[in-house]
Amino acid sequence: MRIRSRWLAVLLCAPGALWAQAAAPYYYPPDAVAALYRDHTAPLARGFATQAPQLVQALQTHCAGPAALAPARAAWTKTMLAWEHLAAVAVGPLIERRSLRAIDFQPLRPDLLKRMLAREPKTLEDMVRVGTPAKGLPAIEHLLWTEPAAPRGNACNYAVLAAQEVQREAEALRSGFDALAATPPEEEAAVTAFVEFINQWLGGLERLRWMGMEKPLREAETRGASPEFARQPSGQTGAAWAAEWAELRALARQPDSGAPAIGAGRVSIESYLRGRGHIVEADRWRAAVDESDRAMQALKPGQPASVDATARTLKKLTALMQSEIAGKLEVNLGFSSADGD
Repeated sequence: MRIRSRWLAVLLCAPGALWAQAAAPYYYPPDAVAALYRDHTAPLARGFATQAPQLVQALQTHCAGPAALAPARAAWTKTMLAWEHLAAVAVGPLIERRSLRAIDFQPLRPDLLKRMLAREPKTLEDMVRVGTPAKGLPAIEHLLWTEPAAPRGNACNYAVLAAQEVQREAEALRSGFDALAATPPEEEAAVTAFVEFINQWLGGLERLRWMGMEKPLREAETRGASPEFARQPSGQTGAAWAAEWAELRALARQPDSGAPAIGAGRVSIESYLRGRGHIVEADRWRAAVDESDRAMQALKPGQPASVDATARTLKKLTALMQSEIAGKLEVNLGFSSADGD
């Protein structure tokens, strides 16, 4: 019965849209969730876990002297971007381990960092007592760009320890996502995981739109100052936003080549809609994603008006998910700002 129903939507589809629907199987939540872990999160977690040790090594080399800031900065940038790709949609172990908070608490608290540096932690055990707003990728960025840590100094040792904590978390995430890829959840648990995925996709979009773009703009207007975006000290704000959007887009929009067969690739929100016969909504969703993509491609982080325009476009995508798409996916939205932090 289940195999037969996979293709029922094709038969119910209007003839004019048959070409689009024919390429989309009738997906069930276990299909989408298994593909998410196997073809999306597990590979990205492996990439992050591969990059993190290189940041540790680059910092150790710099800290041993002579100064080698450029390679350390390059390693930080690559690690940060690998992280942004993985964390764009925070599901599974990213939520369970509260990895976003541990690795990338925003914004950094410079005063707290200064106090933590004064404690001169020597080991990873010492770092456990350091508050998350003073470590992770933002703290390392500060010690590479804002107040560059000199070789053989306490700040340099602190940066190495912070990077080792990131590496340890990256390895735990790789292990967790590899396990999910190898043994995806069964029917009932997969439904819960699918709901989590859709909620966290929307949460990721809102982190990009509100936390990343609009909130700094509004705060700057209140202060009468320039906005302070994440990754600004390193000059990587635009690259970080692009990395986040790349994964949000990949999980939202069906590839031009068509929807994947069951077990043959990640199942986008659009493909899931098409597989369920919601062709009109899928077309509307695809158009909204493409509009957002054009806005992201034209985005200039150094121009507040450009950032504001992009945020407004992304907000329309959020509204469409909330008003129409989630219902067609049979998902109740319950994302909050605390999810995945």
